[in-house]
Amino acid sequence: MNIFLDARFYKRSGIGRYIEGLYRGVIDYKPEIKIIAAGNGQLLSEGLFRRQMVFPFDAPVYSLSEQIEGSLLVRKFGRMANVFHFPHYNAPWFLPENSVVTVHDLTQFLFPEFFGRLRRCLAPLVLRNTLKKAGRIITVSESTAKDITDYYPEIVDKIRVIHNGISYDFKPLPEDKVIAFKKDKGVEGYIMYVGNRKPHKNIKRLIEAFSKIRIQHHNLKLIIVGEKFSDIDEVDEWIDRLDLRDDIIEIERVSQEELRGYYCGAIALVHPSLYEGFGFPPLEAMACGIPVIVSNTSSLPEVCGDAAIYFDPYNVSDMVEKINLVLENDGLRITLVEKGFNRVRSFSWQRSAEETINVFKEISI
Repeated sequence: MNIFLDARFYKRSGIGRYIEGLYRGVIDYKPEIKIIAAGNGQLLSEGLFRRQMVFPFDAPVYSLSEQIEGSLLVRKFGRMANVFHFPHYNAPWFLPENSVVTVHDLTQFLFPEFFGRLRRCLAPLVLRNTLKKAGRIITVSESTAKDITDYYPEIVDKIRVIHNGISYDFKPLPEDKVIAFKKDKGVEGYIMYVGNRKPHKNIKRLIEAFSKIRIQHHNLKLIIVGEKFSDIDEVDEWIDRLDLRDDIIEIERVSQEELRGYYCGAIALVHPSLYEGFGFPPLEAMACGIPVIVSNTSSLPEVCGDAAIYFDPYNVSDMVEKINLVLENDGLRITLVEKGFNRVRSFSWQRSAEETINVFKEISI
C-alpha cells in the first residue's frame, strides 16, 4: 500500500505529535507500506520519514495556495497512492474518494469568538467540503465524533473513532534524576499546565485560581509550558494583573526529554481547557506518574476516565477546591498515580496504527 500524507504539521503542535506517533506506529507495524510525505523537505528527510518519499509542500493553512497546490499534488500522485491521508480537515477542494481525513476537534466552530474573521468564514466551507468528499473521517474521540454529527448527521457512516496513543518516551524518572533536573532548572514545588495558550485553553482562570491557592501554599509555583501566538497575550495580561510575575514560570518551547523532566518533577498537572478533541498532556502526565486535575468538559472524561479529579472550568472556586484537594491529600495523590498508570495502558500508537490501516484498507484503490 502506498499512502500520500500531508505532513505539513510534522514537528508542530498537537497534529505534529499525531503524525509522529501514528506514522512511527505504521512504519513499525507495516514496514512494507510506502509513504509519500509532503511537507518541509528538510525536516521530513532528517526525521521519521528519511527512508520514505518526501515532496515539498509548505502552503499555509486556509490559503488559496493550500487549495491549488494540494489539488495539484492529489492529481500528481493519483496513480501512485492507494490512499490519501490528510491529518486535519484543511484538505484540498478536489479531494478524491480514496482519501481519509482526521478531524481532531471543532474548536473553531464551538468557540468562534476566539478566532479571526477570515478563519471564521473559511473554516466552515473547508470543513463541509472535506466531510462531503472524503471517503472516511477519523476522529480521535467519541466526543469529537458527536460534535461532527451534531452539525453534519448525513456523514455518520463515514466516521471511525480511533483514540490517539501516548509515546513510550513518557515514563517516570528515577528520583535522583528528578532532583537533578529540578536543580538544573532552578525549580522546587510546582504545579504545571502544558498546551498552547489560545483563549479556549482557559489559562486565565487557572492563573486566577493559582492566585488564591498561594494564600495557603506560599512557596508553590505554576509552570506554563506552551506556544505563544503574540508577544503579549491574555496569559501575560492576567499574570501582570494579579502581580504573579515572580511566581509563574513561562516556557514556550521544550524538547520531549525536557517535558518529561518537568512532568516527573511536578506535584500535579492542571488542564483547565474549555474544550479538547482529545488532550495529550493529561495522559502524558499520568504516564510520568503525577496526579492529573482536569476540566469536566468535552473529551476529557472520556480520555481520563476515573484516573483524574474533575472541575468545572468556568468555576474558579471549584478549580481552587480540586487543586487544593490534591495538594493536601497524600493518599489521593497516590491513588491517582496508580489509576493513571492503568489508564495509559489503553492508549498505544501501535493500536492506533493498526486501526488506522484498517480504515485505509476500506477505501484503498
